[in-house]
Amino acid sequence: MSEKYPTWLTGHVKEWAQKHLSTVTLCSTTGNELLEVWYYGDLLTLNAEPQLYIVPSYFAPELVTARDPESVEEFVIFDGGRHGYDNMFCEEHEPAELKNRPIKRYEIPASKLVLELGYSVDYENEKEDFEPDEADTVELISGERMPWEQVKRDGIDYIALYYVNEEGNPVQILDAELA
Repeated sequence: MSEKYPTWLTGHVKEWAQKHLSTVTLCSTTGNELLEVWYYGDLLTLNAEPQLYIVPSYFAPELVTARDPESVEEFVIFDGGRHGYDNMFCEEHEPAELKNRPIKRYEIPASKLVLELGYSVDYENEKEDFEPDEADTVELISGERMPWEQVKRDGIDYIALYYVNEEGNPVQILDAELA
């Protein structure tokens, strides 16, 4: 697979490009790329920037979804309690903590959404450290097993979410280190 992005986004990628980072434009399964952003977490001003960033709350990790206002389809963009290297291999979360995260709308119009994804973990070079079994699956911190090829796609170490504003400029609203 030349296009590299996490498996949870399958069916929701309109465009993929390998720039400095893997970059994807999101869409609903109907192909609509004007999406609403919904989130659980807190909003924080960073470096006196005018937009607010979605960050974990005191009680639970952030959860960011997209909703197609036409079809009302909703899908997860990023789950700060499940997605990425640290959540797969290092950080444990209580199931109750991840279960009750009511989302609310991020106050922007339906917009084009772009993700940047970091893949700097050298999985192939470190494969033996992950102790894959005879079926080539790896045990996650949760005790679940995941196929090796999926680990390499889902084990991102960075994610950033941008919406494209009315002037056509990308505005970052999520920035998370995951390893």
